Order: sequence, then C-alpha cells, then structure tokens
Amino acid sequence: MAEEVEGTGATIGGFVEGPFGAPVPESQESTELKHDELNLFDATAVAVSSVAPAYSLATALGSMFIISAVGFKAPGMVILSFIPILFIAYAYFHLNRRNPNCGASYSWLAQVFHPGMGWFNGFIQAGISTIFCIQSPIVASTYTLSFFASIGWISQSTTNSRGLLMILGLFWLAIITIFCIVGIRWTTNFQWILCIIEYLVVVGMSIGGIIKVAVDPSARHAHFSAAWLNPLGVHSLGAMATALAIGTFLFWGWDTAVNLNEESKNASRTPGRAAIISMWLILAVFLLNFIAAEILLPTSSFSASNVLFVFGEAFAGKWAGYLMIFAVLSSSVATTQTTLLPAARITYAMSRDGVFPKAFGRIHPKFRTPAVGTAILGCIAAAGIVIVQYTSAGQNIIATFTNNVGALVAFYYGITGVACGWAFRKAWKEKTGFTITGIILPTISGIVLIAIMIWDIKSNGWSGMKWDIILLIIAAVLTPIVAFRKRDTSFFKAKTISYDTIE
Repeated sequence: MAEEVEGTGATIGGFVEGPFGAPVPESQESTELKHDELNLFDATAVAVSSVAPAYSLATALGSMFIISAVGFKAPGMVILSFIPILFIAYAYFHLNRRNPNCGASYSWLAQVFHPGMGWFNGFIQAGISTIFCIQSPIVASTYTLSFFASIGWISQSTTNSRGLLMILGLFWLAIITIFCIVGIRWTTNFQWILCIIEYLVVVGMSIGGIIKVAVDPSARHAHFSAAWLNPLGVHSLGAMATALAIGTFLFWGWDTAVNLNEESKNASRTPGRAAIISMWLILAVFLLNFIAAEILLPTSSFSASNVLFVFGEAFAGKWAGYLMIFAVLSSSVATTQTTLLPAARITYAMSRDGVFPKAFGRIHPKFRTPAVGTAILGCIAAAGIVIVQYTSAGQNIIATFTNNVGALVAFYYGITGVACGWAFRKAWKEKTGFTITGIILPTISGIVLIAIMIWDIKSNGWSGMKWDIILLIIAAVLTPIVAFRKRDTSFFKAKTISYDTIE
C-alpha cells in the first residue's frame, strides 16, 4: 500500500480539490460539471427514484422471493436489510463531507485503501450500472406493451414480440440518454414527474389496501401481527442471508444523489443528507407495500409474475391493476435514468484522474454534462438490448447479473463502509455521536454486507457459476488496469490518506 499522509479534501476558491491533483483554476471551469443545480429536495427525489420501489417489487428480485424465503417475516427482513444500508448511507455522508467527488466510493477507496482498489470498485459500479441499463429498459418496454394491451391498443399476444420489446427498449433508453445529456436540471425535473407518479400509486394503493381490510374484514387473507416486523424472527440462517441479499438489492440506488454532489448546492452536505432522508422514506414505502400485500393477497399470488397488478386488482379492480402497471413503467424509466447518471459521473471522475478513456471526461460546453461518456454508455446499453433479445449468451449474462446483483451491491456498499471507519479512525475521540455513526456502525455494517456477499455466492453454489462469463468479466477488469498502470499517471502512485478531524 502506498505511504499514508493526512488529507483534508479541502475546497479552494469555490472548487473541490481533486483527489489526486490541484484545485481546478477558474480558467478551466468550463471543463467541470455544472455547479449549484440541485437542492436538498432535488437530490432526495433523485435518491428515492433511483431505488424505484415499484420496479424492485415487480421484478424477479421483489417481494415474492423474500416472502418465499421467510414467509410473513418479510417486513422484518426489510427492516433488517435497512439497518446496515442506513449506516452505509452515513458513511457516504461523512466521506462526502470531506471529499465531494462525483466518483464517490471510487475516489474514497482510492484515497483510503489503495488506488487499485478504488479503480476496481469504480469499474465494477460502472459495469453494474451499464448492465442494469440493459435490463431495466427491457422491463420498461414489457410494461409498456402490457399497458397498451390493458387499454385495448394491442392484442395480448403482441406483448411477447421480441422485435417490439427491443424497439421500445431502445426508445426508452434513447429518451433517457438525451435527458441525461441535455442537463441535470432537465433530468431532475423529469425525475420529479416519474417519482410523483410512482409513489402516489404505490403508497396510495398500499394505504388503500390496509383501509379496505379494516373496513371489510372478508377481504383479509391474513391477520397482521407485530411479529411480522421482528427482524430477528427468522431462525434459519440460510433463509435470513437470502432475504438480506435480496433486501440489499431493494435498497440499492440511493447513492446516486452522492454521485451528483459536484452538481449540488452545498456539495459537501446536501447529497449525504438526501441519501439518509431517502433511506427512511424508502423503508416506509416498502413496509407499507409488504404489509398491505400480505394482508390482502393469498400466498399463492406471490408466485405471479405481475404481483403488483394482482395487488392493485385485489384492492380496487382491474383499473387499479392497470394503474399499478403504469407505476411500474414509470419506475422502470426513472431507475434507468438514475442508473445511467452515476455511471457517467463515475467514468467521468476516472477519466479526469487519467485512468479511463479521455472521451468519458469531456464536458459539453453548453449543457455542462459528461455528454460523450453518457452517449457511449447509452450506446453500449443499446447494443446490449439487441444482444439480449436475440442471443442466448446475452440472456445468460442478464440472468447471471440478476442472480448476483445483490452480492455485487453488498460488496461495494460494504467496502465503502469499512473505508469510512478506516479513514476516520484517528478522529474517534472528537465526538461520541460521530464515533458511533462515522466509525463503529459503518465498519460493522460493511463487514456484515461483505459477509452477506460471501454467503450469497456460497449458497448459490460454485458448481452453478457460469465460469465463462466470470472469466470474461475478470479479463475485462484486469486488462484496462494493466494498460493504465503503464501510463504516466499520478493516480496509481498517490499516497493514501486518513483524517484526524471530522471537518
């Protein structure tokens, strides 16, 4: 490991000091992202949209898998999953306060542990996000066709057309990419619209379902019990680990707000606060939906591929089911956009540090966004959509990603939590509250998430791993690391840092 030095992550002249270089002078302002665009409400909207409850609950990693693993203890597993992720959000808050870099955990791991570890983490995050930008437009196109069929515009058989699914997936991806390119304000305003649609429908119907059961007991399929909320009520370690891995996926995405720190007002504090606030809002939404679904639906309904449609229909008839389909469509589009955003910012930060192709570091002179990098990532995702629709290899990659995304997210969240504790270890005497939320709990949470990752991989079975795909991923990671290490860059020669003060 490189020699350790004290670091401050200071801002000079209104500009954030680069993690491996001097502050950017005013003459180079045009090469930076647009500053002071997002307030706390904007950042929170982006964070909650990124998690996309309707999308998460509607996909194969949603509520039906948790319920099949732990039964009516699913709300308790949501709470248990929430606890370590909450303190990872605190880790992001504290690390961002010292270094508000849009690369976020990529930059922090490079500073605190080793540049190579930061690079690896950044590559993994960009890769996860890009693959997700292949998967989620396909989900959006599936729900678009389902919505069209529900209102009679197309036949039910047409909803399975690969060609239509591909065209609509490419359409949604193109719209999203354009919004991301033309500016963070356009993007955020679009997020506000999608967020309001999704949360009004999901929260409204969840509360409505609970009220319906209270007014009409004959509609009830299960009696609510406080034991459902007990996070320690599951006695099978394997079932608990499976549910926790799925829960980690459910909460994935709030850190997008932190990747937009350089475009936020009060960049060192607003994004971190938005991340923490969004965690509590998301927890409330998930608990409402899980409890309402378990009360209102028979257990056999959770095996349905369109469980939210079934829930809406049980609440108020088919019109409500169709409205829930529209909410999932809105959620799918929103989460695609808020996944492309951080991928473009992470690769921009890596390019700025000289360890990623220069094209990803180009800022549009008018829009002040990483337009070229965003377009490249969009094109890669577009190619992926075509490949997935027409090749078995592409479908296998998506299937592998879907089965292991919880473990991948647990890894990069977990290692960031440990990094926070290590970075601030010398400041442990300053404040008791900070010692707990900035050192002890992020470290413990990070270790727990890494353990969940290991357990999840182990429980899936090494024999079932698709080694050809894994070897391709390893080669894809190692090849550019070797290539960039040979360049004359200060990144891999940088000294690690630690903080001896909170501020």
